Amino acid sequence: MGVSEKRKVRQLIQRAGVAMLMTIDEQGGHAGRPMLPLMLDGDPHIYFLTHQSSRKLAQLAVQPRVGLTIASAHCYVVVAGRANVRRDRAIIDQLWHPTYRAWFPRGKDDREAVALQVVVERVDYWEPPRSRVVRLGQAVWAFVTRRGVDTPMKTIDGL
Repeated sequence: MGVSEKRKVRQLIQRAGVAMLMTIDEQGGHAGRPMLPLMLDGDPHIYFLTHQSSRKLAQLAVQPRVGLTIASAHCYVVVAGRANVRRDRAIIDQLWHPTYRAWFPRGKDDREAVALQVVVERVDYWEPPRSRVVRLGQAVWAFVTRRGVDTPMKTIDGL
């Protein structure tokens, strides 16, 4: 897959706004929580700002593999990767937006703030048609033929 497809997937993720970050908990089960995916230009990783004392970081210290699910009206994205904790103030500065004070009242210099970097290994995504006319046509076709419509999955390695 080309650079343009990776750029397209990055835009789909950014437009969706929220990702469910899945980790493995202390009992070996899945644990998920909604988080805001952040991206830097020219950087192939997905980042999240979080608290260094969070339960998710304790889970990631044991098992760094993560999954992300992202859904919007225009796409469905599943990301598989590995997470690393980045305490680099320069990265936090780049990711920072003033509205994040809701989670970090002391601002971007909050000692609790760390960046969780997801090194993307694989992305599966689906894009249903945006046009209502096309979707209506598909519904009619499915009714007439008695066969459901398939939205093909696409896969890319990395971002």
